[in-house]
Amino acid sequence: MPATPTTVVECRQLLLERLKSGDYCLSSSDKEGYRVLCYYHGAFLFVAVGDDGTSVLHLPADEILLNYVWARDGMRMDLEWVDGQPRWRYALTPEEQLESWQKLLTRLSPVAESTRRFVASTLGGHAAIAGRSDD
Repeated sequence: MPATPTTVVECRQLLLERLKSGDYCLSSSDKEGYRVLCYYHGAFLFVAVGDDGTSVLHLPADEILLNYVWARDGMRMDLEWVDGQPRWRYALTPEEQLESWQKLLTRLSPVAESTRRFVASTLGGHAAIAGRSDD
């Protein structure tokens, strides 16, 4: 596969390969919290913690993960002028789709030990809640 994938299929394949290696993740943080999408113990997980609480989303299959990533980060809206009237455009051209997938690949970062600890502790916290008995 080329260093920079030249098709959407190659981009999707490379994204899956890198995530499944366990060495890469997609993460972001801001004043509202921290989010990470990773492959942890054989499962794709999206783990987030922020002002609104903590969440874990298990994405059970490759295609579900790819659709989720695309819905969150690949789509965009553009305002166009058609016959003098503004109109939102949602569908991307094939070139724009390729560019979006290539940008997603550049956002992959190496998984740090702190990221692994964050995911493990978040899962542990959820397991503790699930194991509680409110008798």
